[in-house]
Amino acid sequence: MFNINYTQELTINKLIVLYLLNNINVPISNATITQFILEKNYTDYFSLQQYLAELLNAKLIDKHEESTATFYSHTKKGLKTLNYFVNKIPENIRSEIDIYINENKTEIKKDIEVVADYIPKNDTEFIVNCKINESNMTLLDLQINVASKEQAKLICSNWEDEHDELYSIILANLTKPNEKN
Repeated sequence: MFNINYTQELTINKLIVLYLLNNINVPISNATITQFILEKNYTDYFSLQQYLAELLNAKLIDKHEESTATFYSHTKKGLKTLNYFVNKIPENIRSEIDIYINENKTEIKKDIEVVADYIPKNDTEFIVNCKINESNMTLLDLQINVASKEQAKLICSNWEDEHDELYSIILANLTKPNEKN
């Protein structure tokens, strides 16, 4: 026999994920979803991961993997489901989500728009991938071969912190007239 409260909690937690994905309106990393849900004590980590898997299986959300991060977005079916059941989410929870989105939208969007990661090529080389995406379009995708893990980490950190300036410098240098002609 099942517990009505458990079933309601399960439904509400899945709707919370759909509401968050819909209102931010950009793919959100698993880490961001998890951090928000756990900070608000809506559910525990393992239940959340189960909910995400169930939402995926039901085709209510999509999953996209970028380097080492996983991003989720809602599907049309997920949006339809949310619109039908949104009133099942308590008003105070919808308000908390709206406040969170307003305060963190820029940072959340940055997760998808700026990517910096590295992978080992062999024991002594690493490939660093630095990327900027905007409106589902890649503005810059740069791969750099470096000699150490420390260099790879430093490049990733600098890219995340200074990507705007670095992109501007690269673009300016690549588009300036050739003085040799």
